[in-house]
Amino acid sequence: MVRRMAPLLLALVLSVDPGSERLLDSNVSAGVGVLATSYTVFGARLGEAGLLPTVTARGVFGGFVIEGGAYVASALMRGGTLLTVTGGARVGFSGHRWAVLAGVVAQAAPEATPAMQLLPSLRAQVSFGQAGLSLGVFDHLGLVPAHLSVELGPFQGRGGFSLGWVAPLGLIGSADVPIASGFGLRVTGFAYRLNNVESAMLLVSGTFGGAR
Repeated sequence: MVRRMAPLLLALVLSVDPGSERLLDSNVSAGVGVLATSYTVFGARLGEAGLLPTVTARGVFGGFVIEGGAYVASALMRGGTLLTVTGGARVGFSGHRWAVLAGVVAQAAPEATPAMQLLPSLRAQVSFGQAGLSLGVFDHLGLVPAHLSVELGPFQGRGGFSLGWVAPLGLIGSADVPIASGFGLRVTGFAYRLNNVESAMLLVSGTFGGAR
C-alpha cells in the first residue's frame, strides 16, 4: 500500500503552486480557557476545574504544513490536580480542498506516575466549497479523543463555524469571528462523556493571520 501511494504523493508535491490558496493557512493564536472534568469512582463523583492558557501556531509552506501548540493546566481551587504541561506537533500537507496532518501529543506532570504520556494525533479535513468535514483523533492537543465535525465557511474569505460529534457521546463546536484585517476571535467548546469521565471546555483565543 505504501509503495502504491508513494508515486501519488510525489505527483501531488510536484504539482504544488507555492502561490496558490490552500485549504489551511498560516496563523498564530493565544487564549485562555476553563476545563472542567469529573470522574465517577465507586459510585462517588469527583470533579474539578482548571485554567487553561493555550498557544498554537501553524505554518503553510507551498502546501506542506507544520503546526504545534501547548497549554498549561492549573487547578482553580486549592487541592486540585497537579500542574500539567501539554505540547503537540503535527506535520502534513494541505491541498486546495483537503488536508491531512499527523503527529504526537506529549503531556508532562513531574509529580504524577507516569510523569510523561504520549498520544498520537491525527486530523483530516475536506472542503466542498462553503461546507466540509473534519475528522480528528486526539485533536485539540489531545483534549478531544475523536470527533467528526461539519465545517462551514470561510464566508467571503473570512470567518467560519464548526459543529461536530465527539465519540462516544458528546459535542464540539467553534466559531472564528473576524475583528480586523489579520486579526480575529476564536471560541471553541466541547463536552463529552467517555466511560466514567466527563469533560467540558470553553476556550477564547485571539487569532493572528488567516481566517481559519
